[in-house]
Amino acid sequence: MNKKLDLLLVNSFAPRHRIASDAALENGLAVIRTYLEDRGFSVYVADEQRISLVESGVPGWCRQFLRRLVQWQLKCYNSRFKALAVIAMLLAWPLQSLTLYYRKKHMDKMIDNLTALVKTDRISLVGIKVWGGTPYTWSVKLAQKVREINPETTVIAGGPHVKVYGENVLAHGEFDLAVMGPGEELLEILLKLRQTAANKAAFLEQVRRQFGPSPLIRTGHYSEQGDYLFHSFTVPRYRAVDMQDKVWFHTLVDGLGCTWNQCSFCSHTRQKIHYTARPVEEIKAEIEAMVSRGIAFFRFSSSETPIGHGRAIARMILAANLKINYSLFARPANVTEQIYESYRLMIRSGLRAVFLGGETGHDLINDKIMNKGVTKKNIIDTIQCIKLAAAKEGLSCQTVLSLIYPCPVVPGVFLEDVFRENISLIQEANPDAVIVNPPGVFPGTAWFDKKEELGFKLGENFLDELMNYEYSIYKPVEFWRHLNYELNELDMRGLMREMARLNKAVTDLGIPVNISDDYLMMSQAIGYSSKADLFEFKRISFVDIISGTCNFIQEITGKMNYCSRLLAAANFPAAAGRPERTATKPGVGDLPQQVKA
Repeated sequence: MNKKLDLLLVNSFAPRHRIASDAALENGLAVIRTYLEDRGFSVYVADEQRISLVESGVPGWCRQFLRRLVQWQLKCYNSRFKALAVIAMLLAWPLQSLTLYYRKKHMDKMIDNLTALVKTDRISLVGIKVWGGTPYTWSVKLAQKVREINPETTVIAGGPHVKVYGENVLAHGEFDLAVMGPGEELLEILLKLRQTAANKAAFLEQVRRQFGPSPLIRTGHYSEQGDYLFHSFTVPRYRAVDMQDKVWFHTLVDGLGCTWNQCSFCSHTRQKIHYTARPVEEIKAEIEAMVSRGIAFFRFSSSETPIGHGRAIARMILAANLKINYSLFARPANVTEQIYESYRLMIRSGLRAVFLGGETGHDLINDKIMNKGVTKKNIIDTIQCIKLAAAKEGLSCQTVLSLIYPCPVVPGVFLEDVFRENISLIQEANPDAVIVNPPGVFPGTAWFDKKEELGFKLGENFLDELMNYEYSIYKPVEFWRHLNYELNELDMRGLMREMARLNKAVTDLGIPVNISDDYLMMSQAIGYSSKADLFEFKRISFVDIISGTCNFIQEITGKMNYCSRLLAAANFPAAAGRPERTATKPGVGDLPQQVKA
């Protein structure tokens, strides 16, 4: 790294994994780096969100002692001696606090290392991919420290948190600019402007003249024009260090947006254009580039892959004789023979998991409250259609059903009615996994605009609290940090208890909860196909997540990555051999000295 860095890109991270697939390949920052390096800029990506790095900074004795306590706690909870689980949890709390203290010290050290790099290399632009909760809080601290150490550095926020919260991310001035939408083309323009500006103030004035007075710059489908500052897709070049200690699935942009784009609760409605399909030939080129690196698992990223586009992609995969597995988001539909045949084709081409947003089994609520545009029958029929198509092909394709509960209601409908209809929906559809989401109230949505009418009461600082909120899954909900919002007289703790009631009812039906489509896709490759397998996966991975360790997640990821390499090698039969099992520990060979932790 002899050339001076033009841009530092940072992936924000949490003290602990939230789900098993947190450490997936970081495609977004790799895309930006690839695009800008092709245009002569020097870019470094700092990414601490890796499988084993969740343990960094915590002494081994502390991690392992906590892990044993958590194992005992869960064993007691699932036995006749539930009272012992409370004792185990109380004993674990001091250790939980201690491990989090060590983790936060490590996260602060990363801030010090990154700011030292900024100062030493006089980096003019720093971009942070901001995630919600603790990663947002950490991003704010990083931005503040960068601006303190080197006031001439411009700090830019981007990523999922900006797409959800928009201008609210800029409310307290920790970030100079924020980007809502794709950032690669905009960053090229900003880097060129910075090269011509005498200082930061002159640069920001040029930005205001070119893009308007708001420090929030909307690109792609988030801009009024729809294609503003986004004209092409970039295939990312993953380096060896990008793939170390990561879950090897690649998030592939198959299109942008959603064909419906009218759900009342969904922040994707901030997009001005509903849906644009990516050209199939570009998707083919990206798949081929990934399998050449040993990556054969893909998660299609659009809010919905329309059946027609999915069919076209499947035909391309089969025609090119590509060997891959993939998952996608689908919209429940009025099932026809064509849809059934389309799912057969997609499953034949490698489709192994489908995420369906059902939201609720109550048709009146789905219509009047969710504005979902689908019925209970659509949801059931679509899941059954996928099951029948998979059975006909003799292949596995699993389904995840996502619900929002509790939720607002209409006159004449009670929450218990919604609960009952949700259970009926799950019983009839029989998905492989269910995800129950709390009723989020996000700016830019119809729910936020009509919050009082729907029964929501939000505190004065609700958005600030929500942007920084981190769920304490190792504690009972009664001990979680209070979030000042209510829905129809249920406060946050009441809402979480009601959500937990539905989760318990689902698991009592023999269906696991909170397992994502990407992990369903990959777990099938290593033989985790039955619901009993998924319960076992959930149980053991939960120990890792609660204790802040990675024993099981690292082991299962190693198996999945091996299967990925094996499947990818099948695309090159002349050179195919059984790939070696390699460790997934991180390498730091190409990291700047300042950020080696």
